[in-house]
Amino acid sequence: MVNLSDFNSISLEDLDKVQLLNRKDTKFVFSQSKLLQLLDRLNPFYKILEIEGERSFNYDNTYFDTDNFSFYTQHHNECRKRFKVRYRKYCVTSEEYFEIKVKDNKNRTIKKRIRSVNRGGDFVEPERRLISEIVGLSPKDLIPKLDIQFSRMTLADNNFNERLTIDTNLSVKNGVSSKIFDQLVVSEIKQKKYDPKSDFIQILRDLKVQEMRFSKYCMGTLHVHKTIKHNRFKPKLLRINKILAQG
Repeated sequence: MVNLSDFNSISLEDLDKVQLLNRKDTKFVFSQSKLLQLLDRLNPFYKILEIEGERSFNYDNTYFDTDNFSFYTQHHNECRKRFKVRYRKYCVTSEEYFEIKVKDNKNRTIKKRIRSVNRGGDFVEPERRLISEIVGLSPKDLIPKLDIQFSRMTLADNNFNERLTIDTNLSVKNGVSSKIFDQLVVSEIKQKKYDPKSDFIQILRDLKVQEMRFSKYCMGTLHVHKTIKHNRFKPKLLRINKILAQG
């Protein structure tokens, strides 16, 4: 079986060739018991991001929502256009960004991000402006709702046409409750347009891993806010519990 050191590596500068801030995302969720087999199959076709000798990196996100969970509700009700607002910290470099992700009515993901130096305080002017212009809400309407931590491996195909992320060690908390998904792997391929002939997609299909729409924010929120509406997420919860049982 391959391990991370067996992959050819790329730098952050190399990864900039495939930023894909306007893209088609496709997610897959599976048991950690399949991870080594996946990495072994990916090795000939993909290179892995390396920073300061590390190839797996910790992320620390804080998600914002309205008091009545408008963004969560957009996802739950399958609105064609929906938003996520967050701060993201890359622990290996200590860089922090303010980000707004928009899923548009063509099911494309558009991400706007700016460097942040003010996490933990009120939104600064560039952040307030993005919230007003993109989301259409007053920044005062948004409050921190969920903290999410996970470890991520990032890969790019040999031709720099697509980017993969593989997330493990997912945990969520809201200051009162917490949940650990330590046997779950959430992987995503980012492409300019969906290409089912991607080596990554073909390999996962060979491993009997199906595509799944999955939001860390929504899944985390419904686990730590026990009374929140989640009727439409129940089939997905059943699938996740089945995946976890495989581990």
